Amino acid sequence: MWHTILIVLHAITGTVALLFGCVAHRRRVLFGTYLWSLVATVVLLAAAVAEEWGRIDTAARALFAAFVSLGLVMVLLAVGARRLPAGSAGYIDRVGFTLVALLDAFVVIMVLNLGAPVVLVVAAGVIVAVAGHFGLRAAKAGTAATEELVNP
Repeated sequence: MWHTILIVLHAITGTVALLFGCVAHRRRVLFGTYLWSLVATVVLLAAAVAEEWGRIDTAARALFAAFVSLGLVMVLLAVGARRLPAGSAGYIDRVGFTLVALLDAFVVIMVLNLGAPVVLVVAAGVIVAVAGHFGLRAAKAGTAATEELVNP
């Protein structure tokens, strides 16, 4: 029961982090909500993993430990973005990485829950990650073009 509650809360806070992060990506508006919902997402994931730890095998332990570690990296990137000017390349990179990772997680879980074979789950994750990479490059290029227009 606790595991289910933690996972539901994890999904809710992850959704909030993704939505508010999309707003905060270009401007600092709602950055605090994005950051704290991201922190809550990772804390709830770690709690859910800890609650299940004794019931999962070694491979699952390694995988979930990697997910929690990725979550910690995402939080560190978001905290680092807080110190940068909104819209700067570093800010876009840091916040953008967390957004791509969150979106990737949602897509992978959805494809997995649809019963797709592992190869399709992995393909979906790779496609979202690659598309996110190009999306971030475009966002930074757009920022550079705007800077050029504002400060010729």
